[in-house]
Amino acid sequence: MLTGVETILEYDKIKVLLKKYTASQLGAARVEALMPSDDIATVQQQQKLCSEAKTFYQLHGGIPLGGLKHIGNSLRHAAKAGSILDAEELLDIRKVAQIPSDIHRAFAKRNPDDFPHLLSIVGALPMFPALVETIGDCISPDGEILDRASPKLRAIRRKLSRLRQNIHEKLEAMLRSPDSLKSIQEPVITSRNNRYVLPIKQEARAFFRGVVQGQSTSGATFFMEPLAIVEMNNALHEAAEAEHREIRRILLELTDEVRENLPELEFALKLLAELDFLNAKARFSLALNAVEPVLNTDGVVKLIQARHPLLELHLKKATPSPTMQGGKPTPARVVPTNIHIGKSFKTLVITGPNTGGKTVVLKTVGLLALMAQSGLHIPAAHGSQTAIFHQIFADIGDEQGIEQNLSTFSSHITKIAAMLEQLADADNTHSLVLLDEIGAGTDPSEGTALSMALLNWLVHHQVNTIATTHYGALKVFAHAQPQMENASMEFDWTTLRPTYRVQVGVPGSSNAIKIAAQLGIPAEVLDEAQTHLGNNNVAIEELLVELQQQKDALETERIRLQGKMREAEKTTQKHERLVQNFETERKTLKEKAETEAMDIVSKARRTVEKLIADIRSENASKASIQKAFSHIETAKKQLKPKPPVQKQPKRVTPKVAIGDKVRVKKLNRFGEVTSIAPKSSSPLKIAVGNMHIQAAYGDIDEVQPKSQVANISASVLDIQYRKANTIQSELNIRGMLVHEALDITDKYLDDAYLAGMPTARILHGKGTGALRKAVHEELRHNPRVTTYQFAPQSQGGEGVTVVTFKD
Repeated sequence: MLTGVETILEYDKIKVLLKKYTASQLGAARVEALMPSDDIATVQQQQKLCSEAKTFYQLHGGIPLGGLKHIGNSLRHAAKAGSILDAEELLDIRKVAQIPSDIHRAFAKRNPDDFPHLLSIVGALPMFPALVETIGDCISPDGEILDRASPKLRAIRRKLSRLRQNIHEKLEAMLRSPDSLKSIQEPVITSRNNRYVLPIKQEARAFFRGVVQGQSTSGATFFMEPLAIVEMNNALHEAAEAEHREIRRILLELTDEVRENLPELEFALKLLAELDFLNAKARFSLALNAVEPVLNTDGVVKLIQARHPLLELHLKKATPSPTMQGGKPTPARVVPTNIHIGKSFKTLVITGPNTGGKTVVLKTVGLLALMAQSGLHIPAAHGSQTAIFHQIFADIGDEQGIEQNLSTFSSHITKIAAMLEQLADADNTHSLVLLDEIGAGTDPSEGTALSMALLNWLVHHQVNTIATTHYGALKVFAHAQPQMENASMEFDWTTLRPTYRVQVGVPGSSNAIKIAAQLGIPAEVLDEAQTHLGNNNVAIEELLVELQQQKDALETERIRLQGKMREAEKTTQKHERLVQNFETERKTLKEKAETEAMDIVSKARRTVEKLIADIRSENASKASIQKAFSHIETAKKQLKPKPPVQKQPKRVTPKVAIGDKVRVKKLNRFGEVTSIAPKSSSPLKIAVGNMHIQAAYGDIDEVQPKSQVANISASVLDIQYRKANTIQSELNIRGMLVHEALDITDKYLDDAYLAGMPTARILHGKGTGALRKAVHEELRHNPRVTTYQFAPQSQGGEGVTVVTFKD
């Protein structure tokens, strides 16, 4: 689907940056092969994988890929019958073969519903426990063949040790012998030609009984093997050869075992490369604060708060400075772009001054489309949409065709002609065309006419087109066409600098004369320029400036009113809370008074009953006794409280702002608020995954302010909320085996941390202390734990450990 735009839109630079986040050459090779796809099912699958990998990285530190290397050459070598891999190659294979087990272990503790797409890859990943164990039993981490690799190797090495010891003892005895002292150059034992020798003086060579194995550079010393150890050296040499043969045999057996697992190892290597690639995509998404875009096949692009990724990363590394560089203002941060096309119009014509950001907008739209179709998250706000384009074309920059002897205009037209030829053959497909300074480089009137014809042709072929221009007639032309729309780059007249914000629906001005006035061009020159420009053009430009100023004023007033509304809302909520507190206190006092009254009546009744008993003892009449009881009950009923009338608490509208994340009750899922329509019965528009729903304030809860969760995805909040509502504050592992208890404890600590619990209790009992010791060792190395200590004696003492988590 690429049409030579990867360099123009700097897609190749994105791949270079993405490679830096890979853990191995395997992942880097996977990035190098990355290309955008025009199949929506493939792109959606890759986007979901990226989102799940990002969530896994945020929650659990990423997919464990430590030790991953490209062992393809070693596997190809092992495929040949009779081949032998060396120890280093086998160690590399062992490290790679261990990784699938680490990955399976990492995912075994997780909820499969949280990572369904990732688990489809992990579930297919083969493991090699036997191969890992066999190589580990034979080769040390330093690459040495271990004695335990075979009984025969152990026996040979014991024999070698004994032989060396015997030879050393024999030679040391010779060094101490008075007969040899005159012949010895210096009392050391050395070796030549893999045989032990002694350094003998030149003049003593004829008298020393031995075989010459070498001579010093000066000729003053001969290295001689005494005849008494020749047979011992022979035996040592034979044992060393036997050791070498046995090591080769062991390496051959290990290579044969690798060959038996070859298909599975090659398959695992492909899956590990894919997981390395996904890990890199997840980390790249976090670095850019990127999101999963909403995909469509309708040709609709709607970017919200979009940023150019290369510019964003560059400004993160550089020291922010709003100063002028090379005569151009440099913003201290990337100004987000809001732009849309493809729904109510197919062509967007952007006007505005030079250095206003028009070209950056073109590149941002094109590059983000390529990134989205490559399965990468895009640096924009949640709810941003991008279409699946079958072709993307771009003519950006002032590149003269030197080799073809072409002018700037001819170079542009040659490129556009090639575009039109391909677009004419691409019926019923969605394409995106980006044209910078359309029609430039020739006579303005002819350039304008040609530009109008080109835009009409592209509209007729249903091509999404974004073009930048300085031609005023194109603004009028775009305004009159039903499938076209104007846009402009905002300009701040107080600072004489562009704001880099796109205003869709508002035609812009190049502002050349006004900028010249601000920069000191004499008034008489400017007056003559306006005369040449014509009154109509001047009036139009002034109208555009006035329209922009009015829009700025309205925006300022809107922001001021929103601030006032938020303050009023805070005051209202404060007063409602006070009223609720007063009502609660009133009810409490009333209930207390009624209880005291009932106690008084009960006490009075007991007194009266005593009196009645006394009356009975004096033979009082039954009627008098009943009358006394009747009076008492009447008094009691008068004091008995009436049931309080239950009042429904007044519903308080939660404070919600655009960008906040909220839980939608009926879906039990978190989403991001993308817009608010105050006068609507369902004022909140919420992006939940790839869905957009309208909701009332009563349909949501758990409001998470944007400032606190800007870098936390909705899926992570879903998991945290679910954990917070299911996790217990105490874990009982008494009576469990150590390995079983540690697995359960590790998962419990993860869940408790995600649930936001400040502390947790682990009941391990006292017993022998083995379980307690293992749990404390686990807590010591757990990155989420700040401190741990025994519970107070009254709450379990040494049988319970209280864990405190990091904030």
